[in-house]
Amino acid sequence: MRERIVVVLGAGASRGVSYRRNAPIPSPLDSDYFDLLQRFDRFEKDSGDVENVLKWAQGLPFEYWRSMERCFYTIHSQAYLARKLRIAGTFPDDAEVVTSFVNATGALLRAAHGTRSCKFHTRLFKNFRSDDSIITFNYDLVPERSFKNIEAISSMPFGPWVYGRETVQKPTGWNAPWLLKLHGSYSWDYPRSGESSFRIRINAWEDLEEAPGFRRFGTVKTEFPIFLPFWDKKVEQGPWLGLWRKAFDRLAKCTALIVWGYSLPKTDLKAYQLFRLARLENRKLCVIDPSPETKDIWRKLLLTSKFWEYSSIEEFLETPPPWWR
Repeated sequence: MRERIVVVLGAGASRGVSYRRNAPIPSPLDSDYFDLLQRFDRFEKDSGDVENVLKWAQGLPFEYWRSMERCFYTIHSQAYLARKLRIAGTFPDDAEVVTSFVNATGALLRAAHGTRSCKFHTRLFKNFRSDDSIITFNYDLVPERSFKNIEAISSMPFGPWVYGRETVQKPTGWNAPWLLKLHGSYSWDYPRSGESSFRIRINAWEDLEEAPGFRRFGTVKTEFPIFLPFWDKKVEQGPWLGLWRKAFDRLAKCTALIVWGYSLPKTDLKAYQLFRLARLENRKLCVIDPSPETKDIWRKLLLTSKFWEYSSIEEFLETPPPWWR
């Protein structure tokens, strides 16, 4: 029987791309985020936001420097509460905090990925079909550029169907997996008033070759088409709810789960509950990650599953489980 597969991608999957040795900087992880911000050659347009983020991080104890997530939600919560309590002082506006972190993160991802394509992602996805799914917590365009290199997919037009939009008429013959970006994407725009879905800024596969696609946002605001690591992500509101419902449906129906580079952090409470509520017991589980701790997190969550573990995507592709196509 053919497996119905869901692949879950975290920051480690974008860090492990095939071109990582030739990139100016690696794709950022939580622990080296601020070190990367300090050392990469950024565009002048990014400098203001990058300097803001570094200044705020340097104002906290050193342990915050080693966790972008902890640093962000501490600074953002402080700024938000200061505004609500009308506390005068040197606190930045919470909208400025969100905007600067969004643009600084986009600048890092632009430098790390550019317009390059990952051979590993392409090999992972090339035999997937429409009943398979990719759930990613990354903001980048690594999966889209991998699709571009799969002839069966790129021979069809690019459109909202790439992201599982069921209300849009798919091209005849479209048989690609859903790409569900639960934390959003730099290639999207937040919906206008009255719209229910994110607007997509990519019109054709060729767009992925012409520019990196990491939009720089010029207006200070709090709502963006990406979720920063807020303590309480409002996944039940606005355009996010449809995405998360689709992910839950695909998880509940899958027979095999492959997790690549996603550690299911304790602070991401709603992502954790998404996997708990999907009742993934007795599935096939494969975790690709160098960290024993990450493997143990998933093993503990799905103790009744048949379990395969790999330290790298290269190891998985060379000696995959027997049920892999």
